[in-house]
Amino acid sequence: YISFVYSRNLAEHGELSFNLGDPVEGYTNFLWTFVLGVLMKLGADPGPTSLVLGAAGAIGTMIVTWRLMRRVLGGDSPWAVLPSLLLACSSGFACWTSGGLETQLFTLLVIGAIDRYVAATGTNARPLRAMGILLALAAMTRPEGLLVTALIGLHRLALNLTLERRLRPHRGELWALGAFLAVWAPWFAWRWRTYGWPFPNTYYVKAAGKAA
Repeated sequence: YISFVYSRNLAEHGELSFNLGDPVEGYTNFLWTFVLGVLMKLGADPGPTSLVLGAAGAIGTMIVTWRLMRRVLGGDSPWAVLPSLLLACSSGFACWTSGGLETQLFTLLVIGAIDRYVAATGTNARPLRAMGILLALAAMTRPEGLLVTALIGLHRLALNLTLERRLRPHRGELWALGAFLAVWAPWFAWRWRTYGWPFPNTYYVKAAGKAA
């Protein structure tokens, strides 16, 4: 409901707020809310639209998971499809597919970023650049996207130190960082300027017990 109200005000008034004229970031799923707002502007009903997008995200997640496992296990391995089948049989996965929220979009972006990370070889910049963009979009969908980004960065650093004995990033890694910042940093600057706080209002409510 909260996301739908923000999306409606964006579509009808060009203002990403719950109460018009009072910019408070009471959501934590910007990209999802923004996409719904754009589609509402085009005349889409947010209820069924969110369900369709959620189902599409779930299907996309299973496809990318299967592709990732083929990459890891080898294209001929019959076990590559097993994780996708387990997802399809998961009640939790099905529940969040039909919940109308951003969960499946976030999941698709994260698994897509991991797939690009695994696909990267040597100093090849293209998969890492795509990974950076997907991680930035994930961080714009859910705050946990920053945690996923940090974990992947730490994993890469550990690999570089243990396997290659180097600390200095190569060209592909710099491209990944640049791609992430090129997408995420302008959005974060806009957020801070618009709402006046570095974190969503819900963070301050839960962490400090009062609204920002």
